[in-house]
Amino acid sequence: MSGLVIRTAKATGFNGLSYRLLSYILICSTALALIITALQLVWDYRKDVALIEGSIGQIEASFLQPISASLWNLDEEQVKVQIEGIMNLPNMQFVMVKELLGSAEVPLLTQGVERDRYDISREFKLSYQGEMVGKLFVAASLEQVYQRLIEKSVLILISQTIKTLVVSFCILTIIYYLVVRHLHRIAHYAQHFNLERLDVPLTLEGRTLPRKRPDELDALVATLNEMRSRLQDEFMARHRSAEQLQQERDFSATLINSANMIICCLEPDLTIASVNPAAVLLTGYHQQEIQGRNWLSLFVEEAQRDPIQARIARQEKIEDEELTMFDQDGGELTLQWTFAPFYEGENLKYLIGFGYDITRLKRIEREITEFSEQLEGKVQERTRSLSEANDQLGKAYHDLKQAQQTLVESEKMASLGSLVAGVAHEINTPIGISVTASSYLQEQVADFRQHLEAKQLSRSYLNEFTVNLDESMQLLQGNLRRASELIASFKQVAVDQSSEARYSFNVAENLHQVVVSLGHKLKKAQCELDIQCDPKLSLFSFPGSFTQIYSNLILNSIHHGFDEWDRPKKISIRVERQGEDLVIDYADNGRGIPPHILPRIFDPFVTSKRGHGGSGLGTHIIYNLVVQLLRGRIHCSSEPGHGAQFHIRVPMQEG
Repeated sequence: MSGLVIRTAKATGFNGLSYRLLSYILICSTALALIITALQLVWDYRKDVALIEGSIGQIEASFLQPISASLWNLDEEQVKVQIEGIMNLPNMQFVMVKELLGSAEVPLLTQGVERDRYDISREFKLSYQGEMVGKLFVAASLEQVYQRLIEKSVLILISQTIKTLVVSFCILTIIYYLVVRHLHRIAHYAQHFNLERLDVPLTLEGRTLPRKRPDELDALVATLNEMRSRLQDEFMARHRSAEQLQQERDFSATLINSANMIICCLEPDLTIASVNPAAVLLTGYHQQEIQGRNWLSLFVEEAQRDPIQARIARQEKIEDEELTMFDQDGGELTLQWTFAPFYEGENLKYLIGFGYDITRLKRIEREITEFSEQLEGKVQERTRSLSEANDQLGKAYHDLKQAQQTLVESEKMASLGSLVAGVAHEINTPIGISVTASSYLQEQVADFRQHLEAKQLSRSYLNEFTVNLDESMQLLQGNLRRASELIASFKQVAVDQSSEARYSFNVAENLHQVVVSLGHKLKKAQCELDIQCDPKLSLFSFPGSFTQIYSNLILNSIHHGFDEWDRPKKISIRVERQGEDLVIDYADNGRGIPPHILPRIFDPFVTSKRGHGGSGLGTHIIYNLVVQLLRGRIHCSSEPGHGAQFHIRVPMQEG
């Protein structure tokens, strides 16, 4: 126990962390004890005052009526007894009974100590059978309450002080064992930290590692050990770097000595301080003869010395500068020089010059120049030949474009003819039914005329005649209306396809007209058509171009995708607006486009029906309409056996 006290006392030095913690604990505990004591005293004071006021309230309930009756009966003894009963209540200081004589109040009986001022006092009226006979004055003192509060406060402060001292010492002891002694250990480790003993880790007394629940001290120790490890790694890395730097110096020296280019170190006045063996081999001088000489006099001919010296004096950047020199035997050499300056502060310390012998390259360059001059004549002659051939190719290309335009126009007319044939096929049925109905009506009218001339009309005949007449007229009107709609659709399609008029039109109606015009082909091919388009979507563009696009896509699916196709046949057309573009997604589930044709699907004259009526211009027309006329984009994707998909996106302008 004594050792614990001594260690704790040492830990609580006046400048130590433990002393400050103890001071803060005592200050906080004392302030808290004072606050709790004050709150407790206020609570007890209010409780005692409430108790006294309750006693006075009990007087009103228990003593007023008996005192009033005794005063009415002039029984002073009884009144005195009742006053003594009131004085026996806790903290009662003074009681007085007043008797009313006319309008004056005359004191009758008093008991207790009369004072000018009382802590708590009340006056009650004494009434008997509705008539006031006097008044009762009671007063209570808080001296006993104050005395009890003082005694209680002293007791609380003493107990709180003892408890605070005991708890503070216990907390201080706990802090010493849990924190302070470990901090001393960490401080001692840091004070005796040595780079030569980086392999010794920091450990805390009484803490085995690893801990199941590490705390902040464990984290601090782990951080310090990690820092020690990083320092050790950094120290080792610095050591390795020094060794590597020495190796690089040796390597650089070897590289400089074995290089085939001249490397020389120059003073600011261009005096040669050192050179590598390549300069000795190139110039024929010994290294001692080269060192100390001016670089210009050795490696630059006289005509080039002044300009290069001026540039070096102005500290201009010199890279790949070709300079001429003469060796010891008088041979002309061409060297390509590059200089790297090294500064000490703002002053130039020295220049490193790198000279590469390009004499052989310059000779080859001259030979190439002579060969180029000879080649230039041949190129001019070939150019004239190519120009003539190019003119011939241009003329052939112009003829090909005219042929292509002719075929495109033919394809347009063929497509229009196909539409006419389809509409004619569709109109044939309602017109035929209408002709049959009109012939039947003519026969019925002739029969009616015979019955009228023969005066053989009967009610049953007239009823039958009117019924037949009504049925025939309904049949005739329905089929004529159907024929009228088909003719109107065909007229709209024909006009749009034969012109490039631009106006506002309904996209859904435009697509519906194409479907109606190709209805017989779709029925013949047993093809199901799925259209998704907003009926209110309008567009300001070329409706004939959209009609041509829809027609060619549907006819391509029928003639190519569903030809000899025994599976279900379905075409899906989805038209929608996406931002500022109109998007058309066209897809069928037919045989698809062959892989060798797909990359060239929009080229002219590309078809899988060559020799069977296919011109190869259908998709080319679609591409020209989308890209050139509508300023849009079109993309095709397909897999054999899984149909073809066309994605069209054109700029949209609402009507």
